[in-house]
Parts: sequence; structure tokens; C-alpha cells
Amino acid sequence: MSSNKFFPNKPVPPQKLVGRKDEISIIFDQINNRDHVAIHGSSGMGKSSLLEYIKSRHFWDEKGFNFSEAFIVYHNCEGLFTPNSFWQEILQELKNEAEGDTDLQDKIDDVLKLETIEIRDIRRILKQIRKREKFLLLLLDDYHGILRTREDYNKGDQKSTEMEAFLSGLRNLAVHNTEGQYFSTVVAAFQKVDELGPELSRGGSPWYNHCLYVGLKPFSQEDIDNYFFNPDGHFFISIPDNISKKEVLEMTGGYPILLQRAGYIFSQSDRDIDINTFKAEFKNQTEYIFKDIWRELTVDEQQLLQLIVIDNLNGKVDGKLYDVDDIDKVFREHRSKLTALEQKGIIYKNPDQDKYNFSSSLIQDLVVKEFGEGISDPKNRKIFLDLYFGKMTTK
Repeated sequence: MSSNKFFPNKPVPPQKLVGRKDEISIIFDQINNRDHVAIHGSSGMGKSSLLEYIKSRHFWDEKGFNFSEAFIVYHNCEGLFTPNSFWQEILQELKNEAEGDTDLQDKIDDVLKLETIEIRDIRRILKQIRKREKFLLLLLDDYHGILRTREDYNKGDQKSTEMEAFLSGLRNLAVHNTEGQYFSTVVAAFQKVDELGPELSRGGSPWYNHCLYVGLKPFSQEDIDNYFFNPDGHFFISIPDNISKKEVLEMTGGYPILLQRAGYIFSQSDRDIDINTFKAEFKNQTEYIFKDIWRELTVDEQQLLQLIVIDNLNGKVDGKLYDVDDIDKVFREHRSKLTALEQKGIIYKNPDQDKYNFSSSLIQDLVVKEFGEGISDPKNRKIFLDLYFGKMTTK
């Protein structure tokens, strides 16, 4: 078996992308209507692979769309951010895309020479794109790198004010009666964009309400069977006879990147590899992914996962015994947050047991580890118990 058929460390090439047919159709319709999309999903869910597909000719040809009609600018938003540096990088990429159109490139250069690039300057460039009967498609990966979390902002400070102005300007471009007809965006972040960025000013217009949300979830069992356990598929995972498919799936949880990693390990291993050897190697190679998933969760979500561990282990965790009599009440009170965790593919509700389970057994292992590290300090432990347990105490 070829060792390079799996892509565990980088986006899947556009010609080999599998699944996401419904999401792709929705995104295409939005782009075709010059509307805007905000993709959200946990680390390893395939957001970057999907953006790579959208900017490729495969996406356009599949939909019968004219690839040359769009100036497609892809930008990864991780790193230091200022509105000015953002627009400089976007315009530089646009200039590269406009190769051969010296007039447009000259006009972009005129804007790049400005000390401060403002929204009216971007609007001027969009007018030039309109004259060419084209449109600008902006693909922003790791959009959370710009927005950051709510905890990163203090209401009224310079950072918050600057970000509000930037987001307001971007929305203004998107909904403008004229230039908005030649401008479309697809952004990708680990959370819904309305959960990131600064809080809205009182009476302010939501900067994100021009976007249609598209959530990426783990692959369904049907998808996994079709794309990863179909001998005719290019991502076929050949599992040795001494290892059960169920054991592998319990670790991957349907996450695209984890399925890729599992396939890669098997493709590099001897056929006599056993489940313990595989699990050890899998945990070693995916530890950073699970840490990313954990880090992307809110504090409330992390603590709810810790409660699920306590419930599933009958109250005994890290050598301590917890009274779990009222835990169902806590879950009822935070049903919306638990639903959000289900939508992210972190947990699922087992109807037979009426309990929450983890989509990947290794996520539970991580939560157990973080449980011990996160609330071992007496102060943190008291906050945790007061916030979620009420009368619940350790014995």
C-alpha cells in the first residue's frame, strides 16, 4: 500500500476530497448569489481542505461555473493582525491573481502605497473588478486568528474599538447595494463567528448577520463506510484481521483528520500490528489534535465535559469520589451548551443509556487528564464545584 495516499498533516488535495456534498452545494449557492458563508468546526474537521477545494477548478467545474469569472484570494488569518496589514496582504494576493491585467495591478499598487488603507479604498478596487465583469471571492482560513475570543477584549479599549470598526467595514462591503454584488466571502473558524470577537455595542448592528453558517461535523457511519472502508476508495483503510474496525472507529470518532491518521499508521505498519501498539502510536501522533480541540472549547464546555466524565465513571475520577445525585439537573440547566458540543462532534447522546458519550474514546482520556491538572489546585477546584455542582461535594 502506498504511504502517500493519506494526508494526515495537510489539507486533502481538491481532487481527492470526499464527502461534504450538502455543505459544498450550500456554499456554491451562496457564492453564486454573491453572498457570504461562515464555516465552523473543531480542529481536524476538514475546514482547510474544504477551502482548498473551493479555490480549485474542481469546485467550479463540478458546478458548471466559470472559474475565470472570479478573483479568488485565499488568506490564513493566524498571526499578528491589524486592519491595515490585513488589507495589504489581501491586496497583494489580489494583485498576484490579476496577473496580465496591468491596469488593475497599477490601481492596486496605488492603494498599497497609502499609509492607511480604508474601506473606501477597497470599494474603489471592487468597482474596478465590476468593470471587468468579475467578482472577488475572499477565502479566510483560521478566521478565529483575527477575531480571537471574547476574553481577549475589554469593552471600549483601543483593541476592541479597532476590531469593531474593521468588522463593521467588512460587513459594509458585503451588504453594499453596488459593490456587494461583486464580492463574496467564505470564512472558516473553530466556533460560530458570533461567539468570537468583541461584544456588540448597545444598539449596534451585528457584524456577522450577513453570513450563512455551515457547520462541519464528524463523518457519519455511512460516510466512513463509503470513503474509508470501501476497497475501491482511494482512502481505503486496510485493518489487520486481528484488530476490529469498531476499536479503530471508537478512537477516530469520525473526525476526518483522525481517520486519515489511522489509515496512515496502518499503511506504514506491519500486518501483525496489535491493537495496543496501534493505540499507543495513534495517541502519540494525534495528541496535538486533541489538545487543539480542548483549547478551542469555552471554559463552560470544558467543565461540562468533565462532568460527563464524572457521570460516566460513576463519580470516581482521579482517585476522588463525587456525589452525582444532582448531575442530571446540571445537564438539564445547560442543555444548550451540551447541544453545541453535540453539534461540534465532541459528544453524542446514547438513547439506550440516556447518557452522554464521547465521540472518540481518546477525547475522554484527554478530559480525564485535564480534569486532574485543571482542578487539582484547591482554588480552581472550589470554583468548579460551586459553579456546576451546587450541593455536590467530594467525599
